[in-house]
Amino acid sequence: MAAPAQGAIRNEIRVFSHALALSQYHGPPTDESDEAWESLYRIGISRISRDQASLLPNWTEAIPGDEDHYAVALDVFHQLHCLNLIRKALLPKRYGPSDPIVHTTDPAGNAVAFDHVDHCINSVRESLMCNADIAVNVWQWDPKKMVSAPRLDNLHVCKNWDDIYEWANQHKITSGFNTSRHAE
Repeated sequence: MAAPAQGAIRNEIRVFSHALALSQYHGPPTDESDEAWESLYRIGISRISRDQASLLPNWTEAIPGDEDHYAVALDVFHQLHCLNLIRKALLPKRYGPSDPIVHTTDPAGNAVAFDHVDHCINSVRESLMCNADIAVNVWQWDPKKMVSAPRLDNLHVCKNWDDIYEWANQHKITSGFNTSRHAE
């Protein structure tokens, strides 16, 4: 299946950070951790050429005012937005009704927070199943605790995140994308 970023992405072997130490995405929320989460997907909408768009399984809109280019967004950014929304929904004391990512309304003013979170849970589930990580977790005897425990510092084959982010950054729409306009 055609994926415009495919040729720019390399695989790499990684050990996930949860097995080694806390990262900026762990722990009690702070302004710094919120910024770290949001910077993961802030890249926004990308643009691709007409030739690239013609290879996609679904058609996409030409960009009004830049009709030789078409709007796309890598789904990983949607998944990260969703995971952040779920994270915030679990922490209502910090992210109360004033947080627009968690508490949104439809055009009629009705709250849609649950529907948005529910959509995100299902979206992340589908993405995890689609991109199933088949790295193997092993159990090893811990003589101090006298129990077999899972060892989580195993190797994973990952897409290089910097490559993905760089592709999206190089292709991002800089002039804005007015979704209420249609290119003829």
